[in-house]
Amino acid sequence: MLLQYAIDSLTLEQGMAIAEKIRDYVDIIELGEGMIQRYSLSAITKMKQAFPEKKILADLKIMDAGYNYAMDAYEVGADIVTACIVATEGTAKGLIDAAKDAGKESWLDFIAIPSENYADYVEYLNRLAPDYVCAHLGSDIYEKEGGADARARMFEKIGELNFSSKLVLSGGISLADIPAIKKVNPHHVNVGGAIEKAADPVAVARAFKEA
Repeated sequence: MLLQYAIDSLTLEQGMAIAEKIRDYVDIIELGEGMIQRYSLSAITKMKQAFPEKKILADLKIMDAGYNYAMDAYEVGADIVTACIVATEGTAKGLIDAAKDAGKESWLDFIAIPSENYADYVEYLNRLAPDYVCAHLGSDIYEKEGGADARARMFEKIGELNFSSKLVLSGGISLADIPAIKKVNPHHVNVGGAIEKAADPVAVARAFKEA
C-alpha cells in the first residue's frame, strides 16, 4: 500500500533523518501543523528540496480563507494542503480552487468529526470532489473514546461509505491495524508514531509498504 509519513512532534532535523532512512518506502511526507507552527512555511521548502521526488503535504488544517492559506503553502513547495471538513464550504472550495490553479492537490480532513457522523458528509464531499478525503482519529478523540476501539469504529464506518476522492486513513495507526486497513482498501495510510517510535523504523515502513 502507499505510505505517508507524518512528522509532527519531532524537530525538523529528526524528522528529515527518519524520512531519509525510510526513503525507499514512503510516498508522501507530511509536515504536521505542529511542525509548521514551530518552523514556519520554510520547513516545507526545506523538505521539498531534500526529497524532490516525494509529495510533500502541509497539514495546515485550514479553517478559513482556504484559497490564500493554501496558495501560500503551494508556492513554497507543498504538493498537498489540508483543510478541515468542518470549515465552511467556501473555505473548502477555496482550497480546492487553489490546488487546481497551482497544479497541486487538495485534502479535506474528518478530524474532530465522530466516525458515527461520517455518512452525513458523503454527498457534500462527493460534490466538492477534493483530491483526498481523510478519515482521521484525532488525538483528543483517541484519548476520550478509547484508542484502538475508536479506531476500529472509524475503520468500520468509513468502510461502509463510497467517496469519489482518494481515501486516506490516519490516527495512531500501527502494524496491528493492517488487516482492518486492507478491508477498507484506502488509497494510502498516514503513519507517524508507529514509525518514529520503532526500534527499526525501516522495517515498519517496509511492512506497511509491502502490505
